Amino acid sequence: MPQVLLNAAGPLPLSVTFAATSDDPITFFVAGSVWTQATNVEIGFSVILDGQQIGVAKIFSNAPATHRAVVPQFIPFQFSGMGNHTLELVALPGTTVSDLNDNFTVVIVD
Repeated sequence: MPQVLLNAAGPLPLSVTFAATSDDPITFFVAGSVWTQATNVEIGFSVILDGQQIGVAKIFSNAPATHRAVVPQFIPFQFSGMGNHTLELVALPGTTVSDLNDNFTVVIVD
């Protein structure tokens, strides 16, 4: 059954602490939106688990000052054991901006 870890408005960074109940393989589903003041740039956010980047959700933005949904990502992962973990969403360096009008979702889907 899917487990919603995060469903929140920005701005980034956002983080959540959760307990891994198994060391079976899982998949994180991540989605959200961001924007930029620049033209013709790649924007998005990193998915960081316990200090290590495990994925990136991004989109190319042609126009400035428009909130853009990143391309949703499915990120496979396997914990080395049960216990508490911290997952963070962090804006990509450069021109990525987020605010309270951006929403972010992280779900463990299996």
